Amino acid sequence: MSIYEEVVFTLGIKLTGDPDATAPPYTQAQLQTLATTVQADLGSRITDPHVTLTDQQQVDVDALSRALIAVKNYVEQVANAKAKGNRAVFDTVADRIGITSKQPRKQHPRVFESLPAEAGGFHVRVPSEGTRGQGTTYYFDYGITTAKNVMPAIWQKSIALPVTELIVTGLPSGTIIGVRYAALLHPQHTPKSDAKALLASKVSVAVPVNKAGKVSLTHGVDFLHYSDIIYITIP
Repeated sequence: MSIYEEVVFTLGIKLTGDPDATAPPYTQAQLQTLATTVQADLGSRITDPHVTLTDQQQVDVDALSRALIAVKNYVEQVANAKAKGNRAVFDTVADRIGITSKQPRKQHPRVFESLPAEAGGFHVRVPSEGTRGQGTTYYFDYGITTAKNVMPAIWQKSIALPVTELIVTGLPSGTIIGVRYAALLHPQHTPKSDAKALLASKVSVAVPVNKAGKVSLTHGVDFLHYSDIIYITIP
C-alpha cells in the first residue's frame, strides 16, 4: 500500500459512534489528524510511489502506519467477537467502519470462520498472521459443550499446525463444539545472529525473546493469546 493509499484508506474509516468499536486504540479524530499531517507534509508528492522523505516526514508516516495497523487489528477483533464465525456479520461490522475487502490486498480484513464440512466433522479457517517468509504456528483448541455460548469444560489437546485451516472428522452429528485458536510467531534470526523479538497482534504472540536473543518463558504462565470462541453444530 502506497502512502497515498494509506492516507485515503485512513480517512475513510468511521469509528465515531460505532456500536461495536467502542474503545478503539485511536479515535477517528486522531486518525484523521495523523493522515492530514502526512498529506500536508508531502503535498502533491504524496502520489509519487518512490517519494523521498525527510526524517520528520518518515516519523509522521510511521506514526500513521502504526495507528492504522492498531485500528485494523482492533476492528477485526471486535468484528470476530460479534460474528462468532459468521462471515456476513463480520463483513457488516468491517464494512460499516471502513475496513472492507474492497481495499488493497494488504488491508484485506481477516476473519476466524467456520466453513462447510462433511457430516460428522468441522472445518475452520483462521486469519494468516505474521509477514511473508516468517514462520507461524497456529494452535487450534476445540471441546464439546452443552450449548452454544457455553465454554467447553474440557478442551482437547491443542493441535499445532503451520497452516490456517483445520478439518476434524469423527464427531457425532448434532454435537456442539467450541473452537478457539492462537498464533505463535517464530523469532527471526540467522546462523550469525540471535533471535529478535517481534511485534504481535492481540491474537498472535511472538516467542518471548530476552536481551540475549534467547527464548525465555515463565513457569506457570501460558504466553499464548487465544481468540474468542466460535460455536459449531456438527452436521
